[in-house]
Amino acid sequence: MLKKNHSVSSRVKLKYLIPLALAIWWLPILSGLILGFVTSFLEREHKKGVLTIILSSLIASAFYISLAIYVLKVPFLGNLLPTFSVIFSIIDTVIATLTFNFIFYKSSYSTITTDGMYTEFYVSSREEIEDRLKDLLVNCRDPQLTLSEDKISVHRECSGYIVDYEMIEAGKNKYKVRLQVKKKED
Repeated sequence: MLKKNHSVSSRVKLKYLIPLALAIWWLPILSGLILGFVTSFLEREHKKGVLTIILSSLIASAFYISLAIYVLKVPFLGNLLPTFSVIFSIIDTVIATLTFNFIFYKSSYSTITTDGMYTEFYVSSREEIEDRLKDLLVNCRDPQLTLSEDKISVHRECSGYIVDYEMIEAGKNKYKVRLQVKKKED
């Protein structure tokens, strides 16, 4: 029913996110914010995004902890530099994950073509979908619902266009909505 939009492969995303994490990981707290922010716009699936953050954080953490243990010697910190490296790596990983979750669930991804648009976003209930789409669903017929075990598909014909969307369970009280609006063919 809905055509799925293909995003950049995970390998290509890691090709950019690992060097980014290595470049910024020495900035406590700020690095977690930056990595979470960038990942939330590159990853379109929540589980892959969390795994991407964990993998790039682990690689950057391992590098900077090794650097703190074997290379850097800071006399006034004594043996605390490796400890601080571990603590800030954990904090940055948590901050990156929280930032990713917050932005990921508040964002909308859209593609506009000559014959319509495709959008993905997250909601907490079906009523929230109807509220978000109320301006779009003007002069529409009653919806045609298709129910399956893990998703609800809705088809609505409006004056001049067709609105199709799927609501798929994506976690506790979270639903992923894939919306497609296209011109009605006469």
